[in-house]
Amino acid sequence: MIRRRSEGRRTTGAPPSKVSPSSSHSVSCAVAFALPELGTPSIKKRRPLGTQHLGLAAVDAGYCCHEPTQLHLNVEWRIDRHVVSGVLENATGQLLFEVREKPLSLHRQRSLLDLTEVPVATIRMSAFRRRKATYSLYPRAEISKKPLFKFTMSHSKLEMVFTDIMTGETCRLGSNGEQGDIEIWLQRGISPDTTRQPIAHMYPAPAGTPLGYSVDIAEGVDAVMVILVCIALHDSEPDHKWRTPTTFV
Repeated sequence: MIRRRSEGRRTTGAPPSKVSPSSSHSVSCAVAFALPELGTPSIKKRRPLGTQHLGLAAVDAGYCCHEPTQLHLNVEWRIDRHVVSGVLENATGQLLFEVREKPLSLHRQRSLLDLTEVPVATIRMSAFRRRKATYSLYPRAEISKKPLFKFTMSHSKLEMVFTDIMTGETCRLGSNGEQGDIEIWLQRGISPDTTRQPIAHMYPAPAGTPLGYSVDIAEGVDAVMVILVCIALHDSEPDHKWRTPTTFV
């Protein structure tokens, strides 16, 4: 299960151990995730994810994955569209986060809530948009404050520039792919010649699972940041493509 690690938490009676900066900000997972078999065409065409040994975070360093992680984004029909309603542990189907949308919100304001219903982050879409939708992301539910960062989305194409909490570097995120099978990549620094490292894959969940997406996240990457970007990627997908929902067996 994903749970936020407290930086100041120590075991009573034991001397403090020396840890690297990345290991003090991590996501703990209690089980191994059931990844696709290596022989399947879908995984063959995806580039291997790049481990971020120093960590990579834009929202909360406490949610950086300490190992390769796979999640399920649950999609449900709400009023007039399919929406991402929650984030589940892929192997067990256990709910990790709920996505709650503010009623009648012109900005489609949504908060990501943990299991205690405390907001982890809030995302708002621009009310007026043409070719691109602009998203603003705020810590917890503090929408009156300056956003942590903004990014744009157009037809599953992500454009995002932010300061990495872990290293202080200016970083860029973008996306490749279409038809629901998308790679999220990272460039460290501002040079356009910097290598683009894949840090997450988002693709339709396999048959026999609830309606939604599987999301693979690289070790060291802020899972909350990836989840919120994936919600925006879903927004840019055509609604008519969704299949009839099924359930876990």
